[in-house]
Amino acid sequence: MTFLRFGGLLAFIFLLNSNIYSQLPEWAKGIVWYQIFPERFANGDTTNDPSPARVFVNERNIDTAGWRITPWTSDWFALSEWEKKTGKKFRDVLLHRRYGGDLAGIIRSLDYLKKLGVGAIYLNPIFDAVSLHKYDGSTFHHVDVHFGPDPKGDLEIIRSEVPDDPSTWKFTSADLMFLELIRQVHARNMHIIIDGVFNHTGVQFWAFQDIVKNGAASKYADWFQIKKFDDPKTSENEFDYKGWWNYKGLPEFNRTKDDLHPEVKKYIFAATKRWLDPDGNPATRDGVDGWRLDVARDVPVNFWVQWKKHVKSVHPEAITIGELWELSPDFVSSDGAFDALMNYNFAFAVKDLFMADRKRISVSEFIKQLQEIDKNYPEENLHVLQNLLNSHDTERLSSMIYNPDRGYDRDGDERNSDFNPGKPPAWVKARQKLITAFQMTYRGAPMVYYGDEAGMWGADDPHDRKPMLWGNYTYEYEDIDSKSGFSSGRGVYKVEFDLDLHDFYKTIINIRNASPALTKGDVRFIYTDDKNRSFGFERRYEDDLYIIFFNLSPESELMEYSVPSNYIMDVYHNERVQLEEGKLRFVLWGESFSMYKIIPETR
Repeated sequence: MTFLRFGGLLAFIFLLNSNIYSQLPEWAKGIVWYQIFPERFANGDTTNDPSPARVFVNERNIDTAGWRITPWTSDWFALSEWEKKTGKKFRDVLLHRRYGGDLAGIIRSLDYLKKLGVGAIYLNPIFDAVSLHKYDGSTFHHVDVHFGPDPKGDLEIIRSEVPDDPSTWKFTSADLMFLELIRQVHARNMHIIIDGVFNHTGVQFWAFQDIVKNGAASKYADWFQIKKFDDPKTSENEFDYKGWWNYKGLPEFNRTKDDLHPEVKKYIFAATKRWLDPDGNPATRDGVDGWRLDVARDVPVNFWVQWKKHVKSVHPEAITIGELWELSPDFVSSDGAFDALMNYNFAFAVKDLFMADRKRISVSEFIKQLQEIDKNYPEENLHVLQNLLNSHDTERLSSMIYNPDRGYDRDGDERNSDFNPGKPPAWVKARQKLITAFQMTYRGAPMVYYGDEAGMWGADDPHDRKPMLWGNYTYEYEDIDSKSGFSSGRGVYKVEFDLDLHDFYKTIINIRNASPALTKGDVRFIYTDDKNRSFGFERRYEDDLYIIFFNLSPESELMEYSVPSNYIMDVYHNERVQLEEGKLRFVLWGESFSMYKIIPETR
């Protein structure tokens, strides 16, 4: 009898474990994300700011005398004395700027995010790297030393390890501060994921540096796609390798058609486990709540399938989100590579309806594009798709609205003579509110790029990565002149935290968070008018029912809709609505939205 009980327990454990690989985290369904670019979010500790030796480690023949951290509140377009001395174009000097954002700054800002209504944070890369963006990792098992309190001491710790032997790994002060950030996030009932860049590294990556030093004799010689090693018998350096998109600053890992190199894979799996479960005790949940995976299609899909199983075996409630810009049903499913993806197709549809002018699509086409997303993924996964509007790879949302009828990416900077990088006028903010209202009421997990709620604007990368606007700072005016490289938008603009816009975000996010229908309910379109560019849809979860209408034209409409209850609340204005002859009648004002909660009759 004891044996039978034990056997039954084993069977139960087997079934449980076989199910965890396809498990979607409940916490992620409909949650509001906030994307943080760490170097530009908040400088909480000025003593750890990067030095010129760090910033220019990959540069040659550059005089760094006079280079220093750029003041947080300075004019983005103002050149420092060192920047003037280089004689480079404005765009190029931006890559050498540092503002000192760090983990202490993020920890200090968590209450701000909690009050805004944010449920989960996505951090752009945090692993040690010399660039401002950190997509050129020097390691995957240590946090950037300049994000923590003791850069010098951390480098000594890192040098004491055998990097491909996890048993020698230690925690640096930056690592420990990141674990404190995780603890503080969880203490606020929030979640946090980090960027996994497993396609390529930077040239300072420890294994690549060993190849540079030892050539073909390096034990890591086959970790990267080396085309030719240097011949020490010649005066020329013949060393050549494949870089991501042929950029030599990002050497690509070696791979087969179906997988990454086994030793590379082993290292990535070890680093993955380190951050999912730092103390080795699954019960403590002291690690991250998931990963966003960079350039996911460039990595063999079989690697991702195995990696996802590894993630779920360590942390069953972790989420995996792929960066995929096209519809990708082959990547997102219960037994596929990812739980979700960055839903760029959502962003494309919103841009083409809400922002476009001459290239504007009809409401019917807009709905068709959204429904095409629905057809490509399992219904449950639709609730965890990361519905972004913009990111660190595009111009700011407000500037995107201000400059319509362009491609979604790489068409919004100084190389486009028609692009206006100036402060958007008032009508843009009104449109941004309308777009955000749709984002926060539609199915999925909406994501806000840091500072959009504060009124930030800017062109495409690198201009979309300005320092965060904080309400307690006084910023210099932004002076866009001929030195900026922009042909349009020249002028002087006041830079300040937009409290009105912030309050709107806070209101609409908290309306969403309070409703099961808006966070995880079904969606059904109930009204479409292509001529007047208006539409309505229903969100329902059990007895929780909302109907939401949008009017994108300047003309108002008199609306009439039959509802299954006499108790109707105008949710945004927080007031009860009186029915007329059993119907909801209201004016849908031009370029506005209306949101109603249908409350069941009590019997």
